[in-house]
Amino acid sequence: MSPEPTAPAPRRIAVTLEASATGRPLLDTCVRLAALLDAELEGIFIEDINLIRLAGLPFLREQRPASLGEESVSARRMQQELRGLARQAERMLEQAAREMGVPWSFQVWRGAAGVETLCQVFPADVLGLTRVSTRAATRLWATAGTRTRLSGRSLGNICVLFGTSETALRALDTAARLARELQTGLTVLLPGIDVPEDAELRAKAGTVLEKRGQGARIVQLGPDGATALAQAVAATGSGVLVTEAAHPLFEQAGLGPCFTALPCPVLLVR
Repeated sequence: MSPEPTAPAPRRIAVTLEASATGRPLLDTCVRLAALLDAELEGIFIEDINLIRLAGLPFLREQRPASLGEESVSARRMQQELRGLARQAERMLEQAAREMGVPWSFQVWRGAAGVETLCQVFPADVLGLTRVSTRAATRLWATAGTRTRLSGRSLGNICVLFGTSETALRALDTAARLARELQTGLTVLLPGIDVPEDAELRAKAGTVLEKRGQGARIVQLGPDGATALAQAVAATGSGVLVTEAAHPLFEQAGLGPCFTALPCPVLLVR
């Protein structure tokens, strides 16, 4: 008989926050997951140290869309803008958590915002990560000084990267419960492996899905690692990828490059 996930439900969920509507779907999903699993929620606003250093370059200029004018950028003004964004993010977190009756906390963390670093610094049972890339930093600065109306949106379809480990079983179980809670579709991504192991993975996935009463589409990835993963997630139109951090695909292609290539946020189950 195929094994079932036996680990206790996660008790702590952490999520990186954006002070804009683009980050609200991931936050809402983490709040719903925290309520479902009776977990505490920790919101993290990241002050990217590289972004602050970039703002200190004397030749850097910011173009304001409203006025079409240019202004000089300074590390001091960047830090002031970031503090304002952090306050917006905390209010967004408080509102979402209180609506679902979820206990919450908030912190501002400054450092190099690479995904490997964040995984080490925040060892939560589930870690929700917005896209970690230079494009995300650009959007953060573009948001500075503006007010965005915050409104929840559904993430849509959920993808889960499956594998042979016990953590992969927990990731699938988490994704299945979340898809059922949100009444949305679920896609299970299988790594490109040989036929006997593929059949075994499909059987394990079927056991978990049957237990949770959740249907799913099964998709097998191609052999080209990060590119195949990003293409598969994009093709399903998924709003979030659920996975384990130590999946063999990430060991081969690198956790950072894989996450940078993804078109959606990630829920890391540990």
